[in-house]
Amino acid sequence: MNLRIEEGQTVLDLKHQFADKYEGLKIELFKKSHDDGESSDAKMRVFGTEAIENLVSVSLPVVIEIHKEMTVAEVEEAFEKQAGLHVQVFRKMRNIWIETVQTDGYSLEHQMQLSHNSTAS
Repeated sequence: MNLRIEEGQTVLDLKHQFADKYEGLKIELFKKSHDDGESSDAKMRVFGTEAIENLVSVSLPVVIEIHKEMTVAEVEEAFEKQAGLHVQVFRKMRNIWIETVQTDGYSLEHQMQLSHNSTAS
């Protein structure tokens, strides 16, 4: 998947692009980065109406290539390095969203399977 980030987009637009492709997963953006294996400070979360151009540290447009075989850590690093965006991946477990901090080494595909299995009856 090529995730295109361009002027005029909001955080919500970017979140929808990701969630539409990776069922049971979502991204949240934060004002500050988090260390490996650490969760992000909820007070630093960026809300949906924020303009992307106010958050990136590079010239737009930017295209980030993401594949389901990539680990969560690789995806978060791609956002950080290619766009300067501080992203955390979340996985839906039953009816709640959890940060994937403990499973950052799992692929997006594996994360999606875990989400699906949690809601299957």
